[in-house]
Amino acid sequence: MANLGRTCAKIGLAVLTMNLLGGPLALAEVVTDSSATAPSTVEHVQVLPGDGAVTLTWDAATDDQGVKGYYVYTGLKSVETNGGSYTLGSSDAGDTTSFMMNHLTNGVTYYFAVKAYDDEDNESSDYSSEVEGTPTAAETGDFTAPTVNHVSAVSSTLVEVTFSEEVALPDDEASAFTLQASDGTAIEVMDAYLSEDPTMVYLVTNTQTAGAMYMLTASSTITDAAGNPISSGTSDTGVFSGSALEKAEDTSTATDYESDTGTINDASSTSVDSGFKVDSVDASETNQLDLQFSQKIMAPDPSSFTIQQADDATQVVQVLAVAVNSSDSTKVTLSTEDMAAGYDYVLSMDGKVLNEAGQTLSADHSTVEFTAKTVDLADVIPPEDVTAFLASVVNETSVALTWTASVNSAGDLAKYLVYQSADGGISFGDAVTIASDLTGYDVDGLTPGATYTFKVTAVDANGNESSGTLTTVTLPESGPELLILVPLALGAAGLLRRRKRGL
Repeated sequence: MANLGRTCAKIGLAVLTMNLLGGPLALAEVVTDSSATAPSTVEHVQVLPGDGAVTLTWDAATDDQGVKGYYVYTGLKSVETNGGSYTLGSSDAGDTTSFMMNHLTNGVTYYFAVKAYDDEDNESSDYSSEVEGTPTAAETGDFTAPTVNHVSAVSSTLVEVTFSEEVALPDDEASAFTLQASDGTAIEVMDAYLSEDPTMVYLVTNTQTAGAMYMLTASSTITDAAGNPISSGTSDTGVFSGSALEKAEDTSTATDYESDTGTINDASSTSVDSGFKVDSVDASETNQLDLQFSQKIMAPDPSSFTIQQADDATQVVQVLAVAVNSSDSTKVTLSTEDMAAGYDYVLSMDGKVLNEAGQTLSADHSTVEFTAKTVDLADVIPPEDVTAFLASVVNETSVALTWTASVNSAGDLAKYLVYQSADGGISFGDAVTIASDLTGYDVDGLTPGATYTFKVTAVDANGNESSGTLTTVTLPESGPELLILVPLALGAAGLLRRRKRGL
């Protein structure tokens, strides 16, 4: 009988024994090896909403054998108010007192409660007090430091510096810049001032040596409109070649620049080079033009370019940005508003488009015609969606997804993307990429009893993605409890005590 008691004790049973002389049944107490006490209720749960996420914190629970971890329960309705269970199931936070839940939908209110569990998977008998949180899109702001995009010598005493965005100069403008030749010789910056375009600054310098290479360094006293200073490093420097060009004698059409030292007249842009022109215009995209100039140019402003439809000059396309190729300044890219595909346009350039000698385009070369890119409709149409998309339960934590392949009538299918949602398809996590020749995918590590929505999309070689096909599956709870009957001598019966999670 003692052996039987030890056996039952090992499996957590109490034993009913009967007096051999026919006396009444007596319950023999058996000391078990396992914890019989559930962890305490979790207290002081707090929630901090974020952008598409919330962060939960709570106080540590206690247990006679030690707390192993915590389950965070989530739902779209209050269980504390309405009863029932949390519709989005639980997440295992592990042995921690804080947990961030991602992939939530901004503007949707979620409800949360926490339970602790021990080594025997006993959960707290009660949920913690319920908390609610509504993720909200983060406020946007400018946190990017300005950078030096381009530096060039307009003349032997005037340097043009173009920044990535509008900038503000300190009170002592000249002190914000230093110039040094490749041989280590410094050249004085006498003055600095903003042009009409606040992304562009002009420096008045001592006379440069023609052909010498100079490095400009902008200091952190230069800031953008949001107050972000220039960061020290490669983004605060620029290299240019000294110019031999002096101020032109003809000042009748010269450009005047206002500075603290007075009005500076630099007529270098008044001369015309008849060989300076645009050799070609390639409408590589409906919102991009690639220009090939015959000579190297200085970085012009977007306002120096005008794009109009050839047959209707009232249809104007704005030039949003200008980028000069850093390794070949004869190549310029214009980023524009969308142009009508296949339409003829005229590109006009004003007198501020200059070559490195400071010369402008002649009237004959200041306009050029081109045709906007024609869009191939096949490039914007995604592959057909998959069909017969099914989710089959493998076990309480795994499902097998299968589908019938996309028809792929264009023959350009590149891959499938599989998305997973735990909130009924309101939001999906990051996609898993599946090869285009596969028609199935196994998903593991799911939560027993939870409901999941899966989506499969088809993507072609151009990145066009189909709208997707959905399927939903609810996983079973953990395996059924097993009833163990232990036949005892003299008619005694074993009483099963099995703890269930959460009780």
